[in-house]
Amino acid sequence: MKLPESPYPSIGEIVYEIATRSGLVLSTEGTGFYDDLKAFKDERKRPGLDPIEIPTTILLKLEKRLAAFIGDELFANSIFVAWRRWLEYYTAVIARHDAGLLGRRDMMYLLWPTVFAFGGGLVLKMIHHILPIVPLEKLLSDPAPFGYLVKAFCTWEVRDYAKICEYRAEANGIDLDNCRDTLDEWLKGQAVPNLDRAQEILQALGLGNEFAPKLWIVTSRLLGRTPLKYRKAISNHLNLREDAGSFLEAFYWRKRQLSMERAKGLDIGPDRPYSELREALYDPAIPRDAHAVEDMLIRLERTWSPIAEETYHIINWLRGRFLVLSGQEEKAMKCYQDAYVHGMGREAEVFDHVLPEALALAGKLGKKKWVARFDSLLSLHWKGDWDGDSESLGELFKKYFDSRLLYRRDDSQQE
Repeated sequence: MKLPESPYPSIGEIVYEIATRSGLVLSTEGTGFYDDLKAFKDERKRPGLDPIEIPTTILLKLEKRLAAFIGDELFANSIFVAWRRWLEYYTAVIARHDAGLLGRRDMMYLLWPTVFAFGGGLVLKMIHHILPIVPLEKLLSDPAPFGYLVKAFCTWEVRDYAKICEYRAEANGIDLDNCRDTLDEWLKGQAVPNLDRAQEILQALGLGNEFAPKLWIVTSRLLGRTPLKYRKAISNHLNLREDAGSFLEAFYWRKRQLSMERAKGLDIGPDRPYSELREALYDPAIPRDAHAVEDMLIRLERTWSPIAEETYHIINWLRGRFLVLSGQEEKAMKCYQDAYVHGMGREAEVFDHVLPEALALAGKLGKKKWVARFDSLLSLHWKGDWDGDSESLGELFKKYFDSRLLYRRDDSQQE
């Protein structure tokens, strides 16, 4: 099944892009780490229902790779501490702010000038503080960030370029003219070398054992594979005196305005039983009427047909809850799984209701792998209230599916 593209990029997707674009992980390295990283790119595709382990495995391995390349564990750890904090903040944003009718393109338009630019600027300023070799604004605006950095290292210009070509020709046993052509491509931004080739540049210039130039090499390679419009967004944040709250507020208002624009012209229809349906499934004071709930589900699906793709997960979540309350728990599990797959990265309700209820249901059905999967998802986004004790899963189920809400068999057979 082809999964829908989530409006919000997942944590795994962000980690994958940074790891590969920076050169810390290559698709051709053959270590298995790339395959692990790719498996986390979209956690919905992960085989075997393995719990999410990005914080404890993937990021730690990446940190070790950066430390090994630059030769300094302390500074590598400092960079990754800042990155982890940003990732944690981003997970909270996903869990709080619905994407609604917005798609991936819309969210990238919103995230880059705000959340992403803030995080990128934060890390860049840390690196610049360590070694302020180039002005950040010029580095970010240059068509070839990697080439711009190499030129900054080559204080003797042509003489240093010749050193680089001669060193690489001798080290790799290749033609000198070929080395000149390759270096010219790197300087112009037509290509970006992998970290081994970039290290040869530093070796030729006598900087091979300096951690700060090597850290800049990784950074400039990442920037070299980042579109110019996104680098300009980072540049706009460098001198702003703002905290996380202010850039989040900017993101929120931009999203609100764009959402209103997307909603214009949509003919949703006057029959909107969503609130009434929620009450019937969550409020024990509402009389139990299974036929009324089934009717509302059909009406809601018909009402939302113009935005079916954006609301598919809500229909499945509410239908799944109704099935649980009607005693059809196995069928309900499939609805919850579909709601999670289609709603992940789109709706805050996924973290507030779908995943907690799915976890409780999986516990009731004895599906331990699904319990671990849903629990890890909730923990990653600072959500969930299960204490991790399998003995408490029964009480958790009762909490989310109050017996007063049950639609008993005689109720469902009423005319």
